Amino acid sequence: MPRVVDPAERRQRIFEAVFDVVVESGIEQVTLRAVADAAGLAIGSVRHYFPSRDELIAAASNEIIERVSARIEAHRDRLDGNEDRVSIAEDMLGELLPLNERTSREVTVWLEIVTSGRTDPVLAGAAGRLFAGSSSMARLIVVRAELASEAETALETERLAAVIDGLALRATLHPGVTSPTVARNVVRRHLDQLRAT
Repeated sequence: MPRVVDPAERRQRIFEAVFDVVVESGIEQVTLRAVADAAGLAIGSVRHYFPSRDELIAAASNEIIERVSARIEAHRDRLDGNEDRVSIAEDMLGELLPLNERTSREVTVWLEIVTSGRTDPVLAGAAGRLFAGSSSMARLIVVRAELASEAETALETERLAAVIDGLALRATLHPGVTSPTVARNVVRRHLDQLRAT
């Protein structure tokens, strides 16, 4: 009796293959054939779920956003508790930095989406969502962790978002210089300085 294929499981396998191709070769190398090969599937199996490259890229971009957003939401729920809000803020910001194997992979994909989204209309929406999401998280942290006065909230939100974006780029492109330890220390120093003002 043939094995019944779980559609959700198959889609996840395809997404992982997309991310593999992006990390190894860049987003421009994502094709239905390359993804099928990376997933160990027939190209028809990929086409069954994603008839075109554009649909595949759009769905994979949304998948990466949903994964990161779910983890950030879990941290966000902790902000209302009695824990140290700055430590929680560090955890939230860490989801956007290449600090471990999972987040390194995701940040690499995120940077490819954002860079390509400048000129690729298929990725423009996802790039915009990533930008809006990181800005929204920075504002949430500045407000909920009480890191700035009301008058300074907009400026400190932008500064925190810029610190994270810059660290993500530097740590992805030059991990030997901006290591996970360095990135964590920069985040901690920035948050401590905000808290002290």
